[in-house]
Amino acid sequence: MSILGGSDLKPWIGAVAVATAAGILYFLTAARDIIVGDSPELITAAVTLGVAHPPGYPLFTMLGHLFSLLPFGAIPFRLNLLSVVCDALTIGVVYFTALRLTRSQLAAAVAALLLAINPTFWEWSLAAEVFPLNNLLAAVLILLLVAWHEQQERNGFLIAAFFVAGLALTNHHTSVLLAPAFCFVLWQQRSILLARPGLLVICVALFLLGLLPYAYMPWASARHPVYNWGEVSSVRDFLGVITRRNYGTFRLFAAAGYTGGSPLIRIAALCLSFGLVAGTLIVLGAIQTYRRQRWYFWFSLIAFTFAGPSFVWITNLNLRTAPSALFVLQRFFLLPQIILAPLIALGVLALAEVVSRSIRSSAVTGLRLAAAACVVAVAITGATNYRRIDQSRNSIARIFAEDVFATIPPGSVLFANGDIAFTLMYAQKLQNIGKDTTLVLLPLLSTGWYVKQLQREHPDLVVPFDRYDLQTKNLKMVVDANRARTICIAGTIGIEDHSLDEDYWPSQHGLLITVEPKSKTIGLDEMIAENESLLARCHPPVFATVRASTFEADILNMYAWPAFRIGNDCARVGLKDRARIWFDRALEIDPNFPQAREALARLEH
Repeated sequence: MSILGGSDLKPWIGAVAVATAAGILYFLTAARDIIVGDSPELITAAVTLGVAHPPGYPLFTMLGHLFSLLPFGAIPFRLNLLSVVCDALTIGVVYFTALRLTRSQLAAAVAALLLAINPTFWEWSLAAEVFPLNNLLAAVLILLLVAWHEQQERNGFLIAAFFVAGLALTNHHTSVLLAPAFCFVLWQQRSILLARPGLLVICVALFLLGLLPYAYMPWASARHPVYNWGEVSSVRDFLGVITRRNYGTFRLFAAAGYTGGSPLIRIAALCLSFGLVAGTLIVLGAIQTYRRQRWYFWFSLIAFTFAGPSFVWITNLNLRTAPSALFVLQRFFLLPQIILAPLIALGVLALAEVVSRSIRSSAVTGLRLAAAACVVAVAITGATNYRRIDQSRNSIARIFAEDVFATIPPGSVLFANGDIAFTLMYAQKLQNIGKDTTLVLLPLLSTGWYVKQLQREHPDLVVPFDRYDLQTKNLKMVVDANRARTICIAGTIGIEDHSLDEDYWPSQHGLLITVEPKSKTIGLDEMIAENESLLARCHPPVFATVRASTFEADILNMYAWPAFRIGNDCARVGLKDRARIWFDRALEIDPNFPQAREALARLEH
């Protein structure tokens, strides 16, 4: 049997069938627009041949640029199709791996389809992200290792595995979590490697060749594209981006409020992400593998342990206190799902044996009945999750960016924090919206390269320090140095920076906050009239369409917040009826807005 199932066309037909089914499902539900998360930034980097956030994702950026040249659809949709294609191909590759392990097309097809409709896997297949490409490369690597273990005389499998391993590292660093399992396979066949030292030399050379896409980053940075993270111009800069120096090399997320919590809760979330049917079949498959293909049992266990429980343990994300923390963490459940998916096929065979014994039928009948039951589960899961996962009509992020730039006075400086910063950057750099606004991404202001970049691109903006540190080099210094311009803030500036409190006050200006000197007063009626006009031009999303566990909840909060704040101002001067109207308006936008409910309750006492 060759890596793809020999000369027999049946394996190919099966692989094409499951990959096509997944591809059609993903295509129909794929986002046609930008969505929240890293997607807007990754699209911007790919379209402009720039450099994305660490570790730079050069392979994704280059492939994404090719997809941006497709002659149909809006630019975000073209990039989103890269994820659709990668994960559809991943389903086909998983099918081939399961087929090699089981020699059963039915069992392999069930394993592939159960992975395809897994809600987490499905949802992350619908927008431009680096994880679908990571899924594909990991699945190919596992298939190559399985093939080589079965046919050690085929050196090409091992050489290709080393090349794919290097290539995978140029897309996402979590692929390194497969290294212990990779080394286990090498150790299993150490006698062959010791007898052929030249083979190992070739493998290492191909691994290094796979790292070649990293050469893209200094080339791209030297062109000074419109989006250029890190301004790579030296070896130190280059290594700083690759090692994620700004984030902390071994930290997933550094934002306050997101860290801490029980690691057991994170591990439980990982286990639950497999679903009841797939999870049960994986357990059965693991038992079956231990009995009959013990090397693969240990390979899967080692790979899953490092990519799954061990990784989510050290991520230190608090799933209880941060509502969107699970959204951040879920992306890292995909690699463990790829690793364990072939075990589903072995679980189907184990289930078939139980069915055969129970009804005293042939093995073929038992397999057909077990596969049929699993296909029914696939259909039910797909049907029940379709509307919830479908992103084809999601334009929340783009509309929000348009509303922000429609709100801000011309020539203003806009500080943006959090996830929405990338959304606003995309709108400005690729949609040419708000070009007369100086957009400052507050999370990057603490890096020297970004300050230099701002000063070069916006010479009219005065940044009186080399990098922002929230204490001695703070926002007040920037505001003081740019008094002639309107300063606006989208989102929050962070609880640590209180430098504006003494001399400035926050004035609500539609979706934004304008920073006003305390010497300036604005009457309540004037402020309300201005905000009535500004908010009337906004387009808040329908509450039922917002994914509450994602950063879309933050966008919804920004639409509801102005009404709540104006209500507070009215309540403060005793205008209870007017305050009640504004609090109700906030709850119309976001019925789960707790501050507005509490404020209404206080008015009744």
